[in-house]
Amino acid sequence: MEFAPIAAGDRNAFEAVFRLHYGPLCAFARQYVKDSDKAEDVVQELFVRLWKDREKTQVNSSLKAYLFTAVRNRSLNAVKVQGRMQVLNEEVDDRPATEERSEEEHAERAARVYAAIEALPEERRKVFKLSRNEGLKYHEIAERLGISVKTVENQMGKALKTLREDLSDLMPATVIAWIVWWLNRGG
Repeated sequence: MEFAPIAAGDRNAFEAVFRLHYGPLCAFARQYVKDSDKAEDVVQELFVRLWKDREKTQVNSSLKAYLFTAVRNRSLNAVKVQGRMQVLNEEVDDRPATEERSEEEHAERAARVYAAIEALPEERRKVFKLSRNEGLKYHEIAERLGISVKTVENQMGKALKTLREDLSDLMPATVIAWIVWWLNRGG
C-alpha cells in the first residue's frame, strides 16, 4: 500500500494500514521493550504521529519498511528512557537496600513528579516531554515545534530549574546535581 492516499487525508486508507500492520508492529516492538502494553503504546503513538504529520511526512521506501523502521527507533528510544528512569529511581531512593518503599510511597513520588511536569507552562512542558519522553535532540524539538534551538535550550533550562526546586525534598542534593548534569549533557 502507498502512503500518498494517507498523506492526502484518506481515513479509510489510514485505517486499512492500521488494521494490516498493528499486530505485527506490536509484536516487533515487544522484542525491544519486553512489555506488551509498552509495545502497544509505541505503535499507537506512531500511528497518532503519522496521522497528525501526514502532510509533511516523507515515506521514501515502502510504507511497511517505514513503519517497521519507525517502530524500531521508537522502541529503542523507549528502552533508553526506561533505562534512564530505572537509574534515576535507583539513585533517588536513598534508603538502605533492605528497607523497601511501599507501593503507596512510589505512587506518591510518581504523582508528585508528574504533577510538577504538568504544572510547567505549556511550551516548557512540551519541550521537556519531547526531550525526556521521546528522546529528541534539541534541534529536533526546535524543528517539530517551529522554534529556535536557543528557545529550546532556554525552556529546558527553566524546566529543569523549576523541577529541581519543586522536587528537592524527594532526593538528596548530590543526586539532583547529577541528574541535572546528566540531563543537560546530551541536548
